[in-house]
Formats: sequence, C-alpha cells, structure tokens
Amino acid sequence: MLDIAHNVPKNHFEDWQLELAAKLLKDFDSEEHNLLDVLHFFQGTFGYIDKELIPLLAKFFNLSRAEVHGVISFYHDFRDEKPAAYVLKICQAESCQAMGSNKLTTELKAALNIDFHETSTATDITLEPVYCLGNCSCSPNLMINSQMFSRVTSESLTQILQGLTEEQHD
Repeated sequence: MLDIAHNVPKNHFEDWQLELAAKLLKDFDSEEHNLLDVLHFFQGTFGYIDKELIPLLAKFFNLSRAEVHGVISFYHDFRDEKPAAYVLKICQAESCQAMGSNKLTTELKAALNIDFHETSTATDITLEPVYCLGNCSCSPNLMINSQMFSRVTSESLTQILQGLTEEQHD
C-alpha cells in the first residue's frame, strides 16, 4: 500500500462571506495588475470564486464586471463552486498521454463515477484535468491537492484511491 496516499491533507476552506471578502480585500493594492493575485488569494481562502465577489472586485479595481468575469473564465484553474476535500488533477499533456494517462483517466472516471469538473459525494473527490504538472520526466502524473504522484500505474492509482477512502473513514 502507498502510505503517502494516507498523508494527503484535506482541503479546508473558509465558508463564503461577502463581509469577510470585503475586509480581506482592503489588504491589497487596487492596481489592475494585482487582479490575478487577488483571485488566487480568494480561491485559496474560500476554495472558489463566488459570484458575489465579481462586483466587489470590479469596483475595487475600477474594472467592469465583464472584465473581471473574463479573467476568471479565461483561466481554467479558477472554479465557481467549492471543491471537495480532495481535488484530483490528472495530467492530460502529451508526455503523460504517451505514458498512459488516457487509460488512467478512463479508470479514474469509472472508479469515481464522475467526469471532469464533477465531484463524487461518495469519495469527496473533485476530478479536474490539468495540462502539465511540470514533471514530464516522471509521467504519467497526478496531483491531489498539493501532493504530486508520479509514474502512476493502474495498480498505484487503485492504491491511491483506496488510501484516500480509508483516510476519510478513520
């Protein structure tokens, strides 16, 4: 069994509160070039970008709501719903595909009974594609929250999922 699968920390996010977001925003500089940093901060704090945050950011940065929404929708890593305790990202880039990530992706979707951008309530896992984890020499790769798993095989994938499931029942 891969012991490391038992050590993946769960996501812990603040519950969304507009008042808290407004308070936290005051710590930032309102220069337009800070928008991405602020979006990453709020996603790190709340786990997602709540739709109520868009007008607040538009006013703060003196941008239109459409401009703020355009930035959020352009970058695939920003989400509009709170993720599960575990966000599993499987690499879909060429190197990982050449080493079997397509097969692993099919196995993952079947094991979790979900597709990309969905959450399994049974396992508390959100499944996301990623298009490079920067670890191509050790393909195929997946990441769970901030923990990287390299040279993943069907067998190790099964062990990883078992480890996450066991962790939730402890």
